[in-house]
Amino acid sequence: MLTRYMGISPKSQSYLFSFGLVLCLLAMALTDMWLPIVAGSFILTALTVEAWIRVAHILPLQEEIRQMKEQVELLHSKLK
Repeated sequence: MLTRYMGISPKSQSYLFSFGLVLCLLAMALTDMWLPIVAGSFILTALTVEAWIRVAHILPLQEEIRQMKEQVELLHSKLK
């Protein structure tokens, strides 16, 4: 799931999924058709959690790994 939505930034995805989840929860509270909306709410909850984890943890971790690789390459070049 981490590589599917490349047309929109991860931060925008997290806001979009959060907004969709709020709309689903509001629809469950305001309509009598809440049972079909439960499935959508489960899906949007999973997408929202995944998007926020990606923004808060995975993307900064990837940046740190990239910086560490550059430092290791720099040290290797200094040793040779």
